[in-house]
Amino acid sequence: MITVTIYSDENRKSYGFEISGHALSDVYGRDLVCAGASAIAFGAVNAIPQLTGITPEVEQGEQGGYLKVTIPNDLESETDDKLQMILNTMVTQFYTMTASYSDFIELKYKMV
Repeated sequence: MITVTIYSDENRKSYGFEISGHALSDVYGRDLVCAGASAIAFGAVNAIPQLTGITPEVEQGEQGGYLKVTIPNDLESETDDKLQMILNTMVTQFYTMTASYSDFIELKYKMV
């Protein structure tokens, strides 16, 4: 199962996320849950520097199945607003996936 953990503060503002595991919803190369989760995650990772100018700290597993993204939480208001829009969009996409594929992907929050 893929576990998506969103790191957020007491105001539910997000400042990073971690994705671990494998969906195993089909054979390697045809696993649409894995492909969808990867597309959502890497779309967000690529959008962050493009739209905010922030360079997130990214940690990846060498064999796949792990991605951790950390973002500073001491941002200027306008930059933080852009970041929250990107991460909220990402979370909405993951919620959509979990609604259809809850046997293969879960979403949770962790306070930072």
